[in-house]
Formats: sequence, C-alpha cells, structure tokens
Amino acid sequence: MNWKRVISGVLAAAMLSALPVQLLASAEGAEAAAEVNTWEDLTSVESLEDSNTFYYNKNGYTFEKLSHPEKDVKTADGVVDYLGDGAVDVVTDPEAEGYNAGDRGQNYAWAAVGYGDWIYVGTCYAAIGNTLSLMKSSLGDEFDDRVLKATFDALYNGTFFLEEADGGKPKGVLVKINTKTGETKVLMSGTLNGHTPLFRNAIEYHGKLYFCGSVGGGGIGFLPSVWQVDPETDECKVVYAGLNSVQDYAAAYKEGISTGIRGMCVYQDQLVISNVAMDAATGKSSATLLISSDPEKGFTQIADSESLFNYPAYRYADSIYGGSIWDMVEYNNSLYVSICTGTLDNMPNKNTMQSFALVRGDRNADGTFTWTPVAGDQEKDGARYTFGIDPERTRSGAANLMVFNDYLYIGEYNDEEIALERVLFSKTGKNADGQFGGGLDCRFLNANLDQSVNLYRMDKNENMELVVGNSTKMFPNGSLSGLKSGFGRNENQYIWRMEVYDGKLYVGTHDASSLLECLGQFVNGNLLKRTPSEWKDQWNYLKALMKALATVDPNGTGNPDTLAQTIKFSYNFVFKNITVRNMASAIKLLNYLRTAKRGFDLYVTEDGVNFETITIDGFGDPYNHGLRVFATTDQGLCLGTANPFYGTQIWIQRKAD
Repeated sequence: MNWKRVISGVLAAAMLSALPVQLLASAEGAEAAAEVNTWEDLTSVESLEDSNTFYYNKNGYTFEKLSHPEKDVKTADGVVDYLGDGAVDVVTDPEAEGYNAGDRGQNYAWAAVGYGDWIYVGTCYAAIGNTLSLMKSSLGDEFDDRVLKATFDALYNGTFFLEEADGGKPKGVLVKINTKTGETKVLMSGTLNGHTPLFRNAIEYHGKLYFCGSVGGGGIGFLPSVWQVDPETDECKVVYAGLNSVQDYAAAYKEGISTGIRGMCVYQDQLVISNVAMDAATGKSSATLLISSDPEKGFTQIADSESLFNYPAYRYADSIYGGSIWDMVEYNNSLYVSICTGTLDNMPNKNTMQSFALVRGDRNADGTFTWTPVAGDQEKDGARYTFGIDPERTRSGAANLMVFNDYLYIGEYNDEEIALERVLFSKTGKNADGQFGGGLDCRFLNANLDQSVNLYRMDKNENMELVVGNSTKMFPNGSLSGLKSGFGRNENQYIWRMEVYDGKLYVGTHDASSLLECLGQFVNGNLLKRTPSEWKDQWNYLKALMKALATVDPNGTGNPDTLAQTIKFSYNFVFKNITVRNMASAIKLLNYLRTAKRGFDLYVTEDGVNFETITIDGFGDPYNHGLRVFATTDQGLCLGTANPFYGTQIWIQRKAD
C-alpha cells in the first residue's frame, strides 16, 4: 500500500493553511456578520414552560428540543444513551451510569412517523463511517481503519464521530418518544432483540406503522425489509424481506446491489413499497414495486426495472450508491415515482452522473399498472421532459416529492456521495488507485456547488414551474419565488425532506459546508477563533496521527515516524505530487466555503411561492448538517436532524393553544 497517498488528505489541509492571510481576514469579517442574530435565537427561554429545555425562535416560529432536552446543541445527543459494549438505552435515573450521556453514533434520524402523541424514529448509526466502509468493501477504495480515524480526528479536531471510545458497535435503533411527556423507549436494537435496523422511510397505514430499509440480525445480512410496528402493543415484525435466501443474498452481494430501500407511500388505500430482487439461479436482478391492502398477508409486484424503462440504478457504484426507486406519492389519482438512474455506463461525462427520472403509474381495471415517463429519455421512451427536468440541470441524482395546494412539488437532491469519494480517494486520472487521501479532486463537488438545488412544482396537466432556482433557457424568467438555486445558498445540496403541516409547506435542506469544514476552516476565519484548549487538542490529534502512520505498516516505505520527517515529507508531497488540476479545484472549493453558513436550512410557505426563513444554521448548531425527517403528532410538527458529529436531535414545533 502506498502510504504517501494515505496522508495526503492531511497534507492538503496543511497546504491550504498557507493561502493568503487576506482570505482569512475577509472571511472572518463575513463570518462575524453572519453570526448576528444566530445565538440569540437559540436560548433557554425562562418564559416558556420548561427552563431546562432548549428552544429555537425565529420569525414567530418556535421549536423545542425533545431529545436530551436539558442538553444544549453541539453536545452528544442521538436520542438514546450509550452504555458501553455496544449497548444503548434511555437512562432516566440521574444517579445511574450513562445518564444523559447521549450516543453520538446515532447520527441520523433516518425515518420517522407520528402516531398520537408519539414520534417513532429509526436511526442511522455512524452514517459517514458506514459510507466509508461501503467504499472499502464494495467500491474498491483502500484505507487502514486506524489511520482513517486518526486523520478524521486531526481534520475535525475530534468533533467527527467514527466509532465509540470502547470500540462497541450499537448500530441503528428504532425508538419512540412521547412528545407530551418526553418518555422515550427503545423498540429495536441489537442488544434488546437482536435486530439492527437502518430504516430510511416510515408511514402510517390502517392503524399500523411501516418502516422500510435494510435490517440486520436475521442470520444472513442486512436484508431489504419492511417492518410493521403495532403502536398499541409495540410489537415489531417483518412483513416483507427481499433477498431472503442465502443464495440470492450472496449473488446480490457479489453484484454490488444496494439493499437500502426507501420508496414507500399509500396509493388508493393500498401500501406501495420499493424493493430489489435477485435470482441466484438465473442471475437476473431488478428493482421492484409492490402493493398490498393487507401487508401481513403479502404483496403483489406491480413494476420491475424493465417496466420502469430500465431506469432504476440499484448498484452501489451507481448514483447515490444505488438510490434506485427513491420517492413515491399519489397525485391526481396517479402514482408518481422518482428514480435514480445514473450508472457508470450512462455518465454524460467524468464529473456528472445521469440525473433522476420521474415516472407516472396508472392502475388498470385488472389491477396492473401502465407506466409513462414524465422526465426521462425523450428520444427512446417519449418522455415529456429530459432526465432531471431541465436540460441545463445536470447534478441531481434524485428528487423528493410532496403534494401541496394541488401541485406536486419536486425537490432536487445532488449526488454528494460520489463527490465525497472523489475528494477522499484517488479515483480519477492516470494514477487512480482508490487510495485514501490520494484524491483532492474537487471538480465533481464544485460542479454540484455550481448548481445547488432547485424546487419545481408540477400541475395536474404535468406542466412544470420553477419555484426556487436560477433562470435557464427553459425558465428564462427565473423562479416564481425570486429565490436562486439552493434558496440563494450554494452549500444547500439536498432538498432533503418536505412536509405539509397546518396548511403550510416546510422545506428542509442538507448543507455540504458542515462536512467540508475540515477545509473551510482555513478560509472562513474559524481557526482564528479557537481557544488555547482547542489548539492543545489539535496538537494531540496530530501527534496521534503521526503515531498511527508510523505503526500501521512496519514494512511499508516512506512512512514517517518523527515530526521532522513528517514536515519534510509533507513539503515534498504537496509541491511534487498535487496536480495543477486538483489544486485549482481545491481553490475553487475554498472560494465557496469562505462565506458558507454551516447547518441545515428550513423554509416555510403558505402559498407555495413566497417563503419565510426559519433557520440557515441548523438551529444554531453548525454540526446539524441536514434536516432529515419530519413527522406530525397530536402535539405538533416534529423534525429530526442529520448530525455526523454529535448525533441526531429531535425537535418539535408545538400546536398553538
């Protein structure tokens, strides 16, 4: 293994610190201006009900922190508490070990649904760690786990979560939280009942709750599954699992088929789910859609990849790691399905994956469906719109859907996974070998930032309007709202979720600058704000990285074991091995990050066109890089964050009295 490449990520960061001081100075001023009216919005408000609960207030909207309510933002959360040795629970006794500890590893509220006063939440454990493991196991990328951990600690000064301190691996959990009393209960976890869920979506249907995703603990692997939860008894059981034979699962694994299903909706009073199929005997695989009026009695297939025009891209090497059938919704008596389509074979160029498709399904008298492409291949399939709707828009691998005020709203979702892989690993150029730290190719990422996300809406005649976005030939007058792409902020790279509540449409985003702070800190002024204690921690993390590099491969070459050797090696690497192309792409990225505001955005509209801003900084927490889920309960509108640093947080906007 070429260990020169292993440390190039850190070396690149060191290189960036030598950029002109005036960039830092100007960035500091911009950052200071951006901080105005931020922390005054996040307060422990004495006039509200509980003085030990944190609130966020903006423009008349108040959100209350539900998970670990007595803990401020930027501290360990994750809904549950880590007990050690891979176990989690909710510790309520202040004298008990683990009380209020949180579990930073429960990074994302990945699926959520409300029922009565309760919100049910499925988490994604160690989200970025899982992504990196996938890159290693399925995409051919190479890294040593110890060096990776030490590198991330050095780059993020210990704030980024990759593993528990004791090495335990709780994996994902399913919990429920009473939004009235705060009571929290674990329903599924590895130590509770042997099941480790990675649920990506949730829905209520006929008094039962259904979660879909991939679930481990069944003896084969993480199977694409749909689970039912009875809210009256808390009974959890699987009602559908794909790839449930050892042979089919092994064949799917060999083919790199993604098991993380997510599409699910209710259509004409039946439950529709997405899945993937693999027949080991024939070698045939497919994405599928299934429907049921009684999930406990089984599902009927209504579509496969062929009937969906062979659009679904469901392998890990595809766009958004095989996002496949992404989102579904009933609109105007039809079933609309958004699909990830990008594969290595249909890439428009080396830095672009093919954009999403939108397909309409209409039920026939015999129960079968007729499928029509709305956005897809215009020449081959007769789609009305091209992939991604607008031919000038080339970045969005997926689209999230929501019906509001008789329109179907379509929110773009850029392909950040491939962009991240390009930055971390050597995946392009003549020396591409998949080595960690050998990339720093920011071109894919920059192209995403050039085209931050749009929001469209479609009427019942399938006419498209641009609600948020830049003007193009297709929309020469710009957007209806007057807002530019990304709501005017390039760092917004997903319209991650939308929700209708109290007659209003809420729109939440993913902010790429939170994850890119390891680079942004060199130009946004944040390094100048570090305390002596933080600098001490930084030095200790750098020493730990040097130690990891010195001990990881005793037989390797070019492996520094002293500070002097490291400095010399870093100098040689930076000026002898970083290409002009990669340097130029890194500088362009830094220009975006210089003024970016970290933390997800949340917007709301009553008429579907004019938006109010609730937050642009993740409720005052720069580590809240995404608003991942919404859920409506009897107590109000809940949301769950994506936070790969300190764990997901659950918040609620309570109903007005």
